[in-house]
Amino acid sequence: MARKTDEERLQELEEKIEQIKAKKQQVASRLQAKERKERTRRLIQVGAIFEKYFDIVGEDQAEKIAYGMKDAVDKHKEKLMNIDVEKSKKENKLIYEVQEESLIMPAGEKTP
Repeated sequence: MARKTDEERLQELEEKIEQIKAKKQQVASRLQAKERKERTRRLIQVGAIFEKYFDIVGEDQAEKIAYGMKDAVDKHKEKLMNIDVEKSKKENKLIYEVQEESLIMPAGEKTP
């Protein structure tokens, strides 16, 4: 069995490099497809929730309502993220996961 020349070894390595690049591209494509599917699913879920609570018919109505609510949501987002949705649905009023503590000061004392 004859030994391979440096040129033959170099050619084999180049072929292996191309195979690895092709495999890398396949994995990257699968990852991108998975991320696209996850984003699409998330958008559908968010749209369905928005449609459910605001009785929206169509993209134009949804955009108008979202735009109108943007400032209020931005201003109160931290507080809104603490809503306990399940309890709020049951009691038909807003219930927060962490109840806001109110300071009870004895009569005559000033707040710090």
